[in-house]
Amino acid sequence: MRWWILLFALLPALAQAPGLTQEEARILDRLVEEALPRDPVYLKTLADLEAARQTLGILGAVSAEVGAALAGEYGQVAPSYRLSLSLNLVELFRDKGPALRALEAQAEAQRREVRVRVAAAFFRWLSAREAARAAADGVEAREAELKALQAKARVGAATPAEVLAAAERVSQARLALYRANLDLALALEDLARAAGLTLDALRGLLRPLETKGGTSGAPPGSRGP
Repeated sequence: MRWWILLFALLPALAQAPGLTQEEARILDRLVEEALPRDPVYLKTLADLEAARQTLGILGAVSAEVGAALAGEYGQVAPSYRLSLSLNLVELFRDKGPALRALEAQAEAQRREVRVRVAAAFFRWLSAREAARAAADGVEAREAELKALQAKARVGAATPAEVLAAAERVSQARLALYRANLDLALALEDLARAAGLTLDALRGLLRPLETKGGTSGAPPGSRGP
């Protein structure tokens, strides 16, 4: 688990890194905000913490007992109720500070774990997005190269073997783009799972990156020669 702790410690630095824009950092914070109320462990920790806080003071040392009895003659029933309260002095004066602080630390640790999980998935998606962009650029470059060689071949300035080799490079570039797009789709699903969002909701949050030259999970496809 040490690598989780190390990654969380590096988050502030990563947020200020040249590769992470202010918009990307803002979206990462928003994804964490969306993930926290959907994380069952975090919610249970908060519930335990709230329950512990409710036991502080005199109310936490008071216990109540309520009973009801039915009595009567000749089939007549008369209800009889009793209520007893007791004060546990030992419980009243017991120091609950350490237990409370432990629960607070547990809640904070779980909050950090959620943030690390979402951040890791977000960084993987950013990396997959850049890889898909590079692959798309590679296809465009290889197709331009093929067109140039085809034009040269028509005037005898390039051999058929050179054109065939260029066509093979286009095929390889398109295959690389297909794989990059698949990796991007998987990264998007992982990010949606980490944030507890549907794919449509996640794409909505990522849309500002698309309007600024990014993509919300649909990288550009290959262009025909």
